[in-house]
Amino acid sequence: MIHSLRPHIVLALLLCVLCIDICVADAASPAAPAAVIEPSLYSPEDNVQILNNDTLEEHLYNSSTCNFVQFINYFCGDCRRYAHTFKQIAWRLYDWRRLLTVSVVDCAQERNVQICRDYNIRQTPTLRLFPPHFQRNEQQIGFDVDPHEPAAIYTKLAEYMAQIKYTPELPNFEPITATDNQLTLQKSVDYCNTISYIVLVYQPVGTTIGRDLIFELLRWPIVAVRQLDDQLLFTNFGLEPSAKLALIDCGGNALALQPVADTTEAYVASVTKYLQTVGHMAEPQLVTTPAPNVTKFSLDGEQAAIISTVLHGQPKVYRADLEQAIDKLLHIELPKVQVFKGENMLALQQLLKVLRLFNPLNASGKQLINRLSDFVNSIDASGELSGVAFQMQVENHERKLPKVFKSKRYVGCIASGPFLRGFTCSLWTLFHYLTVESAKSTDLPPGAVLATIHGFAKHFFGCGDCVQHFMGMAERRKLFEVKNADEQILWLWEAHNEVNERIAGDSTEDPKFPKLQYPSQELCEKCHNPTWNRKEVLEFLKSVYDKKNLSSYGLPTPMGYD
Repeated sequence: MIHSLRPHIVLALLLCVLCIDICVADAASPAAPAAVIEPSLYSPEDNVQILNNDTLEEHLYNSSTCNFVQFINYFCGDCRRYAHTFKQIAWRLYDWRRLLTVSVVDCAQERNVQICRDYNIRQTPTLRLFPPHFQRNEQQIGFDVDPHEPAAIYTKLAEYMAQIKYTPELPNFEPITATDNQLTLQKSVDYCNTISYIVLVYQPVGTTIGRDLIFELLRWPIVAVRQLDDQLLFTNFGLEPSAKLALIDCGGNALALQPVADTTEAYVASVTKYLQTVGHMAEPQLVTTPAPNVTKFSLDGEQAAIISTVLHGQPKVYRADLEQAIDKLLHIELPKVQVFKGENMLALQQLLKVLRLFNPLNASGKQLINRLSDFVNSIDASGELSGVAFQMQVENHERKLPKVFKSKRYVGCIASGPFLRGFTCSLWTLFHYLTVESAKSTDLPPGAVLATIHGFAKHFFGCGDCVQHFMGMAERRKLFEVKNADEQILWLWEAHNEVNERIAGDSTEDPKFPKLQYPSQELCEKCHNPTWNRKEVLEFLKSVYDKKNLSSYGLPTPMGYD
């Protein structure tokens, strides 16, 4: 299948590509499960902890600091593009590590379906901030941080974190009171042990200079910064009421500092100069050299052979890709929904109906989709279904059937590098296949498959940027005004080519499968005359995406498919 090999909305790599042999024993033969190697866009060297379903909530509850968590889908192009920016943010936040931990959870991993559902992560990237010792409940799932620009993030984090009352060994953002003096401040910290200096800073009403100074001096763990909202309080420490910045050493000596300007930068420079003069050094900053992604990737002989076959063979649709798409839909994307009801319940029913009518899976897969469709349609129109219940239905029915999903890798949607192609490519393949197959049927009204794709994108697809662009394209291209089956095929073709043009040359592009306008003149000379010959394009698409053109290449066995 060439259309989804070269042009596609965003790219991904499924880790199964790394480790499963293309010709394995028949599905009936027992085999040891392959080791799970989860890809990640981040590494500990980025000051980012990689958490999952088993570790996130324990980490949040046991943490005495705030936690800044990015929820991603590694197949999501926007998540991949944002990774460089988020690494820069995490590098800067390394200086705040006494108060803040930075983490990431990948919602594209099947093991993380539950945790992403519990935190209602519908589109990615999603940034959430959590207070110390956080415990989730129905009302509390963290605080969204938006927009995603670095400057706005630092401001939001500082505003939130300054409201938290931390344990005594951590910074104190509360202003000192009229009854405070050297003795009370010394008792409030581990004075002359871990804390050698107390910095006093005047923060006028309407400014954040005191708050910001606390964050900027976190690299100096021997310093405790306290804010004053009244300059007269400097007299409690033997200083003139005109002071704005002062320092008290371990001997009880109070010294007014003279910054060159009333700015955070000038205040930091003044304190730093004094500390360095008396022989102290700040903790080192994180070296901000971009580290390679954690997941190493190199093509083995089989993967190279598959890529060669796909690139140089005739255009085909590979069953392996269709299986992967439906597998991920049933086991990851749909179960992440907290509740199906109303509009998204109708979208679920319609998706299963279309898959049932034009099901490309094996006999077991057809039974699975039929049973799921029957179950979902048995729910009253005013009823609802939890994501957990749907997930259990999938697992229970699948357990009773011979093996449904035999594909262990993408074939037509294989990638030449990490985090490329994969799931999103397979979705495009599936959608094109469904539009072509539905053209042979009278079971659905015109445009029903496009409406199904629209419902999936709107309610279930986890890539926020992809959804936004598709919704805009659907409105602009009048998706709901498609009048017949042939127009439906061509609408999706044109939409797909628009996406290819928009993201051609993007960092998410696989160099082996560039995002070209499809079909190329090499594949279909009659389709170019010199502009598109829509009649020839239609015939070409019907030929490529026809059920008769399905290939079992890459499956462990072709048996069980009709």
